[in-house]
Amino acid sequence: MHTFLRSRCALAALVVLAFALVFAPRAALANGFFVQEVSGGGMGQAGAVVAGAGSPSSMFQNAANIGFLPGLQTELTLTTYIPTGTFTSAAGTSTDVRVVPIYVPHLFSSWRATDWLAVGAGVFVDFGLAIHWPYDWEGRHIVIDSGLTSYTVNPNIAFGPFAGFVIAAGFDAKYGAVDIKRGLTLGQPPAGELDVGNTVHLGGDTWGFGGNIGLMYQPADWVRLGAAYRSTIKMSIDGGRADFTVAEPFAPRFPDQDFSATIVLPHLISTGVRFWPMETLSLELDFWATLWSSYDKLKFKFSEGLAEGPDKRIMEQTEEKNYEDFFQVRLGTEWWFHKHFAGRLGIMLDGNVVPDKTLDPMLPDGHRINTTIGFGTEWSGFFADLAYMLVAVLPRDTSGVEGNPIPGKYEFFTHVVSVSAGYRFDIAPL
Repeated sequence: MHTFLRSRCALAALVVLAFALVFAPRAALANGFFVQEVSGGGMGQAGAVVAGAGSPSSMFQNAANIGFLPGLQTELTLTTYIPTGTFTSAAGTSTDVRVVPIYVPHLFSSWRATDWLAVGAGVFVDFGLAIHWPYDWEGRHIVIDSGLTSYTVNPNIAFGPFAGFVIAAGFDAKYGAVDIKRGLTLGQPPAGELDVGNTVHLGGDTWGFGGNIGLMYQPADWVRLGAAYRSTIKMSIDGGRADFTVAEPFAPRFPDQDFSATIVLPHLISTGVRFWPMETLSLELDFWATLWSSYDKLKFKFSEGLAEGPDKRIMEQTEEKNYEDFFQVRLGTEWWFHKHFAGRLGIMLDGNVVPDKTLDPMLPDGHRINTTIGFGTEWSGFFADLAYMLVAVLPRDTSGVEGNPIPGKYEFFTHVVSVSAGYRFDIAPL
């Protein structure tokens, strides 16, 4: 049965971690992606489910959603990303990314313990990125391979509904790991020396902690309002490892060593309103803000340092990033055209976070238009959802931008497929 019909008795408003040291021969650091496609049902509606309460995964958008979910429910999702794109240098040379699918799992469960109390938990990826460029391309000194991954464990508790109101709170424990490979601009080795490519491999992991809150209000059967907040999380690597593969004459300048670095992940703020013009048809409009301005600079330290001259070593460096807050508008709809089948459509307008001066192939970001389509089914408690999203990044051209590390034009599309399956156990509240 459609979730709205089950809950109408409740009648009554921005890397995990992203670390990428840049050696040329100095060091710097880049950024990562906010991942938000945690379910097929939600993605089919462009993620516009802040007030949706369709399944346990909706606690990612707003923990108060679990206050409108009956019984015991569990949901497993696999989202696949297939990024495609081209960089064209100011000189006119074009390079395509290596197409390597990215697989991201998510797991959510919720339980309505009493008429006024619900609990839930999710294990999901909300910050991460993987991008792969040819080994010998002109931007290899910035990135060859980049892998940034976070896993968040997020238990939540919701109170209500009381006269249509639900309030919820949760705790975020976030694990982040980085695995980066890039080239070094050291030139050709001296005559007789083996050319080993001159690369650095960076790896490290860490934990960070934060919290989230959610609110929901349903004043009538045909409308529900929601608002949610996820706190900033400080992620610090204290024992990261930088392993250099360089020609023998360069080895004294680049010893293998530890590094430390810190990034503050953004606040996430969302609001949404959902309407039911019919019991089987709903529409939702959401507004999201991801406050990446918390990432204005990055300081990191080396345990042994990098040689800059005969008597000088670089031990630490601060890189100005000046990332910007960005905003999203999401519009989604769901129509249960049969008691067992639903169709979904959505569109998302997503703002750019990276200034022209710091845009590089580690994160070739830009304004995006995301369009989605989805299909769902439910039989005797079992439910399954399938969705497709086309992420169209508007072209960006940094040719002529003073200070940009590698001026040129970026054109990117990403194909995203999300598949979810779950079960709703018909368990009465205690």
